[in-house]
Amino acid sequence: MKKLCVIFLIFCITILSCEKNTTNFPQVNVNLNLFINNPEFFNLNSPGGWIYLNGGVGGILLYRQSLEQFIAYDRASPFNPNSDCQIEVNEDNITITEPCSESLFLITDGSVLQGPATQALIRYNTYYDGQNLTIFN
Repeated sequence: MKKLCVIFLIFCITILSCEKNTTNFPQVNVNLNLFINNPEFFNLNSPGGWIYLNGGVGGILLYRQSLEQFIAYDRASPFNPNSDCQIEVNEDNITITEPCSESLFLITDGSVLQGPATQALIRYNTYYDGQNLTIFN
């Protein structure tokens, strides 16, 4: 019986580790370094500010979540990343729309508020040392 339990456990671990990544989002190299005090980044001076940058698959939306934390989203649609649609921040500065599918996302974490998209916005890593911001994957 003990041997059967061990075999079953190994089987379960194998099945779980073989789970496929269902995202078809293209992989690109991202490595941007920004000096946040430059005038071109004025909109990022306070939490809630955001700007669009070049890079990633469809461009990058950089959002300042707090004084110490930034979030970088790829602007390509997670619903159809191969389309020319780019996510856009809405006038309320809280939600983001992908205009082709009309999917709606929350700017603070990239989660889906309204489909047909089911996957959150693609995020890149950020590192901020108080003056310089690095966006990378």
